[in-house]
Amino acid sequence: MISRANIRYPIDFCREYYAGLVLSAVGTASPVPHQEDTGVDYYCTLIEHEGQRGLVTDLFTVQVKSNLEPWVFKTPESVRWLVAHLLPLFLCVVNRTEGSVSIFHTAPRFYLWAMPPLPDCVNLWPTQDEIGQCTQWEGGTTFSLSAPILTLNVQEAEQQSFRDMAKEVLKFWISVDKANLARMVDGIHSFQMPHEYLTNSPRQYTPRHAVFLTARGYSNTSRFQTLGIPSK
Repeated sequence: MISRANIRYPIDFCREYYAGLVLSAVGTASPVPHQEDTGVDYYCTLIEHEGQRGLVTDLFTVQVKSNLEPWVFKTPESVRWLVAHLLPLFLCVVNRTEGSVSIFHTAPRFYLWAMPPLPDCVNLWPTQDEIGQCTQWEGGTTFSLSAPILTLNVQEAEQQSFRDMAKEVLKFWISVDKANLARMVDGIHSFQMPHEYLTNSPRQYTPRHAVFLTARGYSNTSRFQTLGIPSK
């Protein structure tokens, strides 16, 4: 007989499993098998409960990391994937020491869309800042993801009040991604996100905190033409 104590799980499995436990507190989190990896680790939903039934309100995707090192896109093809990804996308960093996960927006991908041409490589760097700042070009190909939009652990995810807060935060940032994706599909080279935000604070997001950035001098081409992807 094999003792449970003798079973060793890969680090990647552990971090993704932990992230899935937390993400499932606000909806569903379906892991992507490693052999079918398409660039993300989870396809997720937000769910509103009506009696014994759950109503899916939003879809989003999540990539999981185990540290605050940058999320690196080394080739032009991977950069195009990042920008052209058609669903809201978040980066989840698992801190196994503290037993927590931090979730970050990926707004720089819309900045890249708004300011063509696309670079050959991109680094997205999550931070532990207390106040989040909107995406800004700092030179080169490295972009800060600023502060996490959400930080929580399994114990907090068991609390209904915390789950409700987490759901509201995610719902807001999903709406930001969806609006930017709609501009991309329409060929509008601009994007919108809050000028500042606080982690775990859905009440922070008001119109006066929003910034709208528009690239000038580009024709109203489709996202497929700009990204070099043949359109149908």
